[in-house]
Amino acid sequence: MKRFLTIMSLLTVIATPVFSATAQSSWQLYMFAPVVPSAARDAAIHECSVKAGKWSMISWQTTQFAVYGTCMAEHRQQP
Repeated sequence: MKRFLTIMSLLTVIATPVFSATAQSSWQLYMFAPVVPSAARDAAIHECSVKAGKWSMISWQTTQFAVYGTCMAEHRQQP
């Protein structure tokens, strides 16, 4: 049994990079496009965070997210 587990673990170590390489080459997942940091974006994030911070996270979470997203859209930034 010990020999079987050793062989299986070695095969897993060898096979994992092969499967991950084929998955990466066939399709890539991106949640968001990369954003280049800038002074305008930093200022917008700060201003929108202050606006959204006026709403309590516990009782008004949806409103807080909506205020932040709307503010970032007004600044033409990705929320």
